[in-house]
Amino acid sequence: MIQEVRKAVVTSFRGIGGTASLEEGPEHVTVLQLKRELKKCQCALAADEVVFNQKELEVKELKNQVQMMVQENKGHAVSLKEAQKVNRLQNEKIIEQQLLVDQLSEELTKLNLSVTSSAKENCGDGPDARIPEKRPYTVPFDTRLGHYIYIPSRQDSRKVHTSPPVYSLDRIFAGFRTRSRMLLGHIEEQDEVLHCQFSDNSDDEESEGQEKSGTRCRSRSWIQKPDSVCSLVELNDTQDETQKSNLENEDLKIDYLQESQELNLQKLKNSERILTEAKQKMRELTINIKMKEDLIKELIKTGNDAKSVSKQYSLKVTKLEHDAEQAKVELTETQKQLQELENKDLSDVAMKVKLQKEFRKKMDAAKLRVQVLQKKQQDSKKLASLSIQNEKRANELEQSVDHMKYQKIQLQRITIKNRTGRRSKTKS
Repeated sequence: MIQEVRKAVVTSFRGIGGTASLEEGPEHVTVLQLKRELKKCQCALAADEVVFNQKELEVKELKNQVQMMVQENKGHAVSLKEAQKVNRLQNEKIIEQQLLVDQLSEELTKLNLSVTSSAKENCGDGPDARIPEKRPYTVPFDTRLGHYIYIPSRQDSRKVHTSPPVYSLDRIFAGFRTRSRMLLGHIEEQDEVLHCQFSDNSDDEESEGQEKSGTRCRSRSWIQKPDSVCSLVELNDTQDETQKSNLENEDLKIDYLQESQELNLQKLKNSERILTEAKQKMRELTINIKMKEDLIKELIKTGNDAKSVSKQYSLKVTKLEHDAEQAKVELTETQKQLQELENKDLSDVAMKVKLQKEFRKKMDAAKLRVQVLQKKQQDSKKLASLSIQNEKRANELEQSVDHMKYQKIQLQRITIKNRTGRRSKTKS
């Protein structure tokens, strides 16, 4: 169509002589400009259509990614609920262990009280209570016996419960052992004295045999009494050792329970920290998903606006093509009129001037159309800049989606580690 218009203009200018030859250059330039502008507009429209198709595909892909992320978010929420259940079970176990520790501590205090009371009773019924006040006359009384064996009354002594339990028990055990050693040493000394007296009295007369037999009976009765004292001391020592071993076992159990409780508390703190981090990352992921949805909506909106603008632009281009056809018809008519004037006499100068004026008016109208086409070119540039902005936004969306994928992979790793750790804890 534009080529035909150009041919018509060229033929019209060839037929015109004189003044028409002077205006041949600008008319040809305007037609060429119209042709170039039409080609540029058509190319811009084709490029915009390609860009719009690409944006529609990207929008579909982003919608699919958002759906996948929503599903993954639901899965993470389920895993978070499971982690909360495991955390609650661990809290219950820790409470049970704390109750057990309290019970064991109460039993330990009761056992300490019973040990102290038994120690007091044993001290009250000790060896000094069993030694008679009246000694046999065959053995001389040793003043050291009262010094070693005498135990003062418990009214003026220090109370055991004022000191820590273990320290008081150690002191009681040490006291029992020292007393038992002192008693044994004293009994050995008395045995030596009896043996010396019996060797001296063996050279005496037979009349003193009854006295010797009496002294022997008394010595035997005296020797039997320390045996009972030693047996009591040994029994007290064995009881004290068993009680001490029981206390040590209870202390070991309590230490083990405290260590296990501390480990469980540390594990619980770690699991709570991991859960809080997972919750925070889940929140960030949901916020990012919302942001991407908003960006997708904006992209769809801009795409629709660009489509509407492109439609209007295509309508204007068709209108310009219609105007070009009209210009072609008018140019052909003026060409015919000029040819008729050339065939007639050249004396009709007024008619020729009139036709030239009409031709100038038409050329002015063509220039206006060129200006309109330039304006449309500016509009096409704006559309191109809008498409560039859409591409930039699409690139930003791709980068943000990649970042979200990276965050999702990290969150999945953390949840997998947390699940494996909880399974191992539950198995143990």
